[in-house]
Amino acid sequence: MAWQDLNTLEQTIERLTPAEKLTLIERLARSLRDAPTRTTPAQQRDALHHLRQELAALPVHNPVDGFSNRQHDQLLYGDL
Repeated sequence: MAWQDLNTLEQTIERLTPAEKLTLIERLARSLRDAPTRTTPAQQRDALHHLRQELAALPVHNPVDGFSNRQHDQLLYGDL
């Protein structure tokens, strides 16, 4: 991982609430315990769908130009 990526990761973690940090730690810990398994394309699609739902549920901060993050994502990825 590049230093720039690590800096971005650290900055992102610093902006998390304590509850969000705890959730992150718990997910990381579970990922270490879980045995790696092969996922099927259907499982990957389901995981992507779930992730998109979580992203869509995040709060939206509308910039001054009126073009929201959600609108940006819809242009890039289509309707969620």
